[in-house]
Amino acid sequence: MPEFYSIHDANFESGYEALKKNVRNNAYQEVRINSGRLRGRKLTFPSVEGLRPTLGRSRETLFNWLRPSLPEATCLDLFAGSGVLGMEAASVGAAQVVLVEQHAETAKHLAHSIDTLGLGDICSLEIADARSFLGRCHSSFDVIFVDPPFANNGLMENTVATICESRLIGQWLYLEFDQQQEATVNALLLRHGLSLAKSTKAGSTRSWLIQAQ
Repeated sequence: MPEFYSIHDANFESGYEALKKNVRNNAYQEVRINSGRLRGRKLTFPSVEGLRPTLGRSRETLFNWLRPSLPEATCLDLFAGSGVLGMEAASVGAAQVVLVEQHAETAKHLAHSIDTLGLGDICSLEIADARSFLGRCHSSFDVIFVDPPFANNGLMENTVATICESRLIGQWLYLEFDQQQEATVNALLLRHGLSLAKSTKAGSTRSWLIQAQ
C-alpha cells in the first residue's frame, strides 16, 4: 500500500470539534450501514450539492456481490462523500480502506464517523482532490469505489482512465453513474479492456461492478 497523510491543521481540528457538537444536535443528514459487524450504525453527512449516498437497496446488492472478496481486502473510496461505501466495506471485513474527499466540511464528517465507529485502524482519510490523489498513488487496491458527482460529465471518464492507466485495479471497480452517462461508460470499458460483471439500477442511477482483467 502507498503511504497516506491526513491533514491535522488548527482550522480542521477546531472545525472538527464544532462538527461533533452539531452532530450531537442532529444538525445533519444520516445514512445507515446495511451489513457486517457495524450494521445499523449511522454516518452523518452535510447537505452539499452533488453529495448523494448510494441508496440502501443498491448497497445491499453491491455488498452481496463483493462479500466473498472483502475479507482482508484493500479498498479505495474515491469521492467518498458520506463514506458509506468505504465504511461498509470495513464493516464487512476489509483490512484497509482509504477514503478520499476534497470538501472540508464533508471530510470533518468522515473523520467524525471514523472516530465514532472505531475504524481508525482500518480507515485512512485523505483530504484531497481525487485526481491529484490518483496522480501520486502507485499501488493497486483490491476494490475501488467510484461515485463522482453526476453533474460533472467528464469526471467519470477522466477518473476511470487514470485508474486504468496507473494499473490501480486489483480485482473490482465499482462505478455509479446517471443513465445519461451509460454510453460513455460502455466506451470506457471497451477502451480499457474491462468486463462488466454485475449491474443493477435504481431509477436513473446505474451501478456497475467491473472485473479487472
